Amino acid sequence: MKTQIKALSKPPAPRRLREEKGIYFAADNCIFLKEARGISSISRRVKRLVSDLRHRSKIRLKVPLTLVTASIVLFTTFIVGGGIYDLLDNPQAIVPGGKGWVAVSPYMDKQTINESIISMVFTVLIFVGLLSSYRSTQVAYDSKRATTMLILGIALILLGLSGSHYLLILKRLAAQG
Repeated sequence: MKTQIKALSKPPAPRRLREEKGIYFAADNCIFLKEARGISSISRRVKRLVSDLRHRSKIRLKVPLTLVTASIVLFTTFIVGGGIYDLLDNPQAIVPGGKGWVAVSPYMDKQTINESIISMVFTVLIFVGLLSSYRSTQVAYDSKRATTMLILGIALILLGLSGSHYLLILKRLAAQG
């Protein structure tokens, strides 16, 4: 589209506006002429149809952000905790060990269902601790509550990390004998 600017002292008569090729509109004592060269009525209809489709597509299913966040956290926890391994390999819940039955498999390439569940719980604790620490920064009006949430978040993060580390130590000790 090509735009021409015509500065006129007074706007043309309405009859003259209809006779000209293009579209006139007024802004600050100037009349602008937008020439419509090469735009056929079909392309205008297509543009209108596309515009209408854009407006109709804005009607979407509104899912709460909390639900999306929780589902992403649970899916990540399932993957990190070994859920796919549990589904594909169908491991035992407990395995025979040197002094009886143990819940931690002595082999580094194997995992029991109990190990998966414990690992998933520790991962959820880490996520909840991170979320609590983040939410403590958003509480500006109550410093005592913010401090409590921050301490709780740090404690949950440390509990999750130390639990995961302890699970790895148990696995290494079970592998040694």
